[in-house]
Amino acid sequence: MKIVIISDIHANFAALKALPERHYDQLWCIGDLVDYGPEPHEVVKWVGANATVVVRGNHDHAAGFSVDPQCSAPYKKLAEETLRHTLQACKKEDLNYLKSLPIYRELSVNSTRFYLVHATPTDPLFGYCPKDSPAWSEKINCIEADVLVVGHTHTPFVRQEGRTMIVNPGSLGQPKTGRSLACYAVWNDGKVFLQEYDYPIEDTIRGIRGMPIPSEDQEALITVLRGGEVPVRTATRP
Repeated sequence: MKIVIISDIHANFAALKALPERHYDQLWCIGDLVDYGPEPHEVVKWVGANATVVVRGNHDHAAGFSVDPQCSAPYKKLAEETLRHTLQACKKEDLNYLKSLPIYRELSVNSTRFYLVHATPTDPLFGYCPKDSPAWSEKINCIEADVLVVGHTHTPFVRQEGRTMIVNPGSLGQPKTGRSLACYAVWNDGKVFLQEYDYPIEDTIRGIRGMPIPSEDQEALITVLRGGEVPVRTATRP
């Protein structure tokens, strides 16, 4: 069983279209289809048509329910500005789709128990827990799973915590790895592979420059795309 796992697309349709995987059994999306990028409608439509399993991220929740995505300081204004663009660019059915997404999924594949959630099992939409956080031991206590799949941090990792393997595919649309390469993961018969690939980033940059948001916010978003770094060098919740 080959499962492609993507997360945090953030309306970066150019990166999504360039996903190099063409042959797989299932495609899982761990949330945050929208905000920050120029093409939220196209991303929602593609994911709805192609993904096997999708869970809701904090930005999907914000768009679907017109609420605050609860981002940290460096991203707060960017989220506010791009959420307005998301609400304008998306159709009613797009927003209804985001609203309808579950906040977690539990499923079994070939006797392996998976738990899928955007952030953490204890705080599905907003909890921020990077790879090396000691809090993981507490956060997995509330679930029964062989594999916990999360997103939200925009950084890929695999971590074993007791009997549970934690897999974060990183961000496909706005990676924060120090590189501009889009990130995803593959689960193939019990083995996990973290992958990266080039995509036509200039297409996304042109799209950002055409978004109806202040120019300084456009440049901040472009800085993140080009260098994989946040506008302010602090630990943040995306």
